Amino acid sequence: MSSEIVKGKPVDRLYGVIAIIIGAAVLLGLLGQWIIIAKDAPPYVIVYVDQKTGVYYAPPYIDGKKYPADLDISNIKAETLLESRQNNHKLDSTCNEIGYFKTKNTLSDTIFVAIGIMHPSPSRWNPDGSWNW
Repeated sequence: MSSEIVKGKPVDRLYGVIAIIIGAAVLLGLLGQWIIIAKDAPPYVIVYVDQKTGVYYAPPYIDGKKYPADLDISNIKAETLLESRQNNHKLDSTCNEIGYFKTKNTLSDTIFVAIGIMHPSPSRWNPDGSWNW
């Protein structure tokens, strides 16, 4: 047996490159399912603010009547998320836990959308500030 490095033919090198690309794609596909990319709600979306407490809520939470029975919604006013943050209003912890103000995609899905293999998921928020629920 010889320890000499054998120079491959161009076809052999091409097979090697293809094997590396396929291996990287499989590895990325497997690991990419565990890597989550979160995207925050845009500043122009409409939120509902309780004027007494200064807490803001996602409209689907209020309109869908998912709020607790003791929440008084008579003092709720609509404003943009940006305005609410500028006025130092606080995000309702339940709305935060439910995930109303973030979208989450895996790294794999993000890459598949970028290269055109998958269609992007519909946005939760419409350009006019309304919620797409």
